[in-house]
Amino acid sequence: MIYTARVDNFYLTPEALAASPSRADGIDEATEQELRHYCCDVVAEAAVLLRLPQVVAVTAQVLVQRFYCKRSLKKFDVTHVAMAAFWLACKLEEVIEIDNPQRLSLRAVIQVVDRIVRRRDGRSLAIMDPYSQRYEEMKQQAVKAERHMLRAFGFVLHVDHPHRFVLNYCQMMECGKELRQEAWNMANDSLRSTLCVRYRSEVVACGILFTAARKLKARAGGGAAPVGRVAWGPMEG
Repeated sequence: MIYTARVDNFYLTPEALAASPSRADGIDEATEQELRHYCCDVVAEAAVLLRLPQVVAVTAQVLVQRFYCKRSLKKFDVTHVAMAAFWLACKLEEVIEIDNPQRLSLRAVIQVVDRIVRRRDGRSLAIMDPYSQRYEEMKQQAVKAERHMLRAFGFVLHVDHPHRFVLNYCQMMECGKELRQEAWNMANDSLRSTLCVRYRSEVVACGILFTAARKLKARAGGGAAPVGRVAWGPMEG
């Protein structure tokens, strides 16, 4: 059994999710899910464009999902939250090199996220002028959203991801390359949903592997046992 010490307890029941601040403000479930998904897509694309490690995008998406469990989409625009979550994730994952004069800046994050949003809306792709009034307003909103995010979480920002559990479990069960890749893709996709605020990462990883194996009709454990039976033995306890 794989064990990790934890300092977070950010897990909600289906009833608590159904009573989210957005729902209380009159936003229906489908719209809330769509906007959460959109915000997560934006931060994932931003990580690619800024050539940052995938873990930044993963952490940012978890922060987005958690934040909208605490605050309403009606009060906090998804663009501002995407910028704030992404910038905070960069700090948490320590990708900002303080001693590097070419280090990542909040300005770059704002410009990239703004460009992504404008492209998705079919608007001009001109890079935002960092000396414009619009940029200054956007920066203030991003900083404001980050502060609200910190307060909403009580400054507890521990984030665990299913990806490392997926890799560990695949190694334990001697999964093939195709199953590993499918499970990894599903781990990425899971962050667009509320799974990360409903279940612990190792539980999500187990569900991902089971689903991936069924999808591929694969066998784990060197072909000795179907996934879901004997192969799960090492993870039970």
